Amino acid sequence: MASKDKVPEEDLNLPYFHGALMNIDADQLLVNDGDFMVTMKLQVDINKLQFYLAVRLRKGIRRYEIRRTANAAKIGTRSAGNIEKLINSLKTEPIEVKGEKVILKRAIAKGKFQLMHKDVIFKKKIGAGAYGTVYRGRLVKTNEVIAVKKLDPEGADQDGLAEMMKEARVMQLYDHPNIVKFHGFILDDLPYLLVLEFCNGGAVEDRLIEKGSKLSVPTRISYTYMASCGMDYLHKKNCIHRDIASRNCLIHRGIVKMADFGMCRAQSVYKMDMTKPCNLRWLAPEVWDTAETRFNTDVYAFGIMMWEFFEVPYTTPYDMKAGQVKRKTRAGYRLPPPAIMPPEVADIMKECWQADAEKRPNAEKLKEMLEEIGKKMPDTSIASIAPSAVDTIPKSKTVSPNTKSKIKKPN
Repeated sequence: MASKDKVPEEDLNLPYFHGALMNIDADQLLVNDGDFMVTMKLQVDINKLQFYLAVRLRKGIRRYEIRRTANAAKIGTRSAGNIEKLINSLKTEPIEVKGEKVILKRAIAKGKFQLMHKDVIFKKKIGAGAYGTVYRGRLVKTNEVIAVKKLDPEGADQDGLAEMMKEARVMQLYDHPNIVKFHGFILDDLPYLLVLEFCNGGAVEDRLIEKGSKLSVPTRISYTYMASCGMDYLHKKNCIHRDIASRNCLIHRGIVKMADFGMCRAQSVYKMDMTKPCNLRWLAPEVWDTAETRFNTDVYAFGIMMWEFFEVPYTTPYDMKAGQVKRKTRAGYRLPPPAIMPPEVADIMKECWQADAEKRPNAEKLKEMLEEIGKKMPDTSIASIAPSAVDTIPKSKTVSPNTKSKIKKPN
């Protein structure tokens, strides 16, 4: 079946059909002897979707290709009119493949985060992500407005899918007011999708550009505090974000939420490949020596984001080429505080940039310091935006999520 064709409806609706679920994810679901599911994989070299029966047997997990045609499905010498009939046949009468009896006991159904194409409606393109295009849409069941990240066709190979699923694995672990909500992933057919909360205010970076000096200092402090709540939550979940920046913070009904978890890793230390491109304007200088990102490298990046939150008019950090940024920050240079940044906020920002990474405040301490400053500032209402009561923030005037930053981002 050519990849441009659709998966047959009868296969799509099988409760144990998991689409292009990767082996690493499927293996975690196949727990007991006889557990099974049906998956598929895009074979780029022959431009076809291949189906597989994945089953845990006594000696481990096995994957048997299901040869699928318009009128039949076949494994080994066993064939039937479709995949469901083939599976039912195997459950009733096991077969032997390469000297091993294939016994099917328990069908593994899709999990709560495994949605289907029929569950979402695309409405309008609103942007582009690291590996695909972002659309506004709706969940069919609840009519809730959502953001849908579509893996572009040129990235729909195993490498592209792997990158998308890294984000999905991380996001489904978290639930916090200052983290963009994850609804699920869709792998039942091409294109592959991630389904996320839609944020009606767009990116903080866009808000900073559009509002300029009209965005008050108390509001900027509130934004900073809410972002720190999100980072604190992630770090307590043993997760490094690795791409903290104003472009990756979204606003929904006045609430700032951390987003874009494509580089996020659910571990306390992550070794980078320094030969690959990186957002070096936000990168802690010691990473050039250690190649390791940690919680305190997130804190350094948070300090750069604090600078972004207060710079008027907004501009990308450092008025110099990327190579100069690398050399100068390693030599000890740090950005001067923006003119409108209160001194006590500037002091916290500088703490985030300590050359000795161990001396930087952790995310919890950072949050506490920002909360104290907010309580002393007029009109910030920080006392009312702790995570337990974050929904009490008054709605702000929204900015179209279509808005694109007018600033070209250097490397």
